[in-house]
Amino acid sequence: MSSFDEIRDLREKTQQNRRELIRTDLQTCSIALDKARFELSLGNTDEAAKEYAMICRGIRTIERFLRQATGDLTDLESRLAQLRASTESLHRELGTFPSVERPSTPESGTL
Repeated sequence: MSSFDEIRDLREKTQQNRRELIRTDLQTCSIALDKARFELSLGNTDEAAKEYAMICRGIRTIERFLRQATGDLTDLESRLAQLRASTESLHRELGTFPSVERPSTPESGTL
């Protein structure tokens, strides 16, 4: 195997790892979203707000890795869009609790 082939193989492996990281982060954020909604249902607004902040950090990480990814990213981008919409919904839900300081939204660019 030539060094050119090795470099090509390493780049492909890097891209595969990057896509897998994105998938894992999307799943982690979805779990955090479920937990945040559960905490809200129990009236634990502070815990829900912490989960929301974690989701926002996750979205920033996903966006950063998506910018570096290559290949067909349609499914990952679609899942990210769904996550953003669900996170916006959670943000609105958190806003109905006056005792909770509302974190910035994922769309605001301040994540």
